[in-house]
Amino acid sequence: MKRRKPGKALEKVAREVKDSAEFLEHIGSISGLYRREHALDATPRGSAARQSLKTFRKHAGALTQWLEQAHKGNASTPEADALNKVGEALYGVAHQAHTASKSVADWLAQADAAAGRCLDDASLFPRKPQRNAPILAGAALRATFEHHKLKVSTQVSAMKQSDAVRLLCAIAKDAGDPELSAQDAKQALAGKPV
Repeated sequence: MKRRKPGKALEKVAREVKDSAEFLEHIGSISGLYRREHALDATPRGSAARQSLKTFRKHAGALTQWLEQAHKGNASTPEADALNKVGEALYGVAHQAHTASKSVADWLAQADAAAGRCLDDASLFPRKPQRNAPILAGAALRATFEHHKLKVSTQVSAMKQSDAVRLLCAIAKDAGDPELSAQDAKQALAGKPV
């Protein structure tokens, strides 16, 4: 894998902390990690999954109704005729599809109910997605500081920020996340959700 060279602003902050080629290489790797994780954090996975469940429920409900019409006692419904044609095409016998489709109809009804329960459970689709990039980069930065025998401090005041906090903010900015605040960086370095 090709190593990513950090941007000029990140390189400047990193060299202020420790002027070492190896340290700079490690910071570049952490920036690459942050960039990849930030891209994953930014995708609307929760809302897309929620929409997909809604689509599934819509189609599962319609197909369940269609199969119920096909399975009614009299075979004079258009759905029953269509299912018979499918049975002839699949099995060579018209009524074989009726037998096989009963288990499908049962499964669809169960899956539709389960999807409804998933949609009702708000904890499955949080409104504010968790940001994993700062936490992972914070852990990697702590390990890098320990490897290079640097003190990991999470001090944040109006006048001064610790080297680790400044560096994590610079990594985030270099990776395309300019919104990471010093307080967020402090939390991420402590391993807490941002």
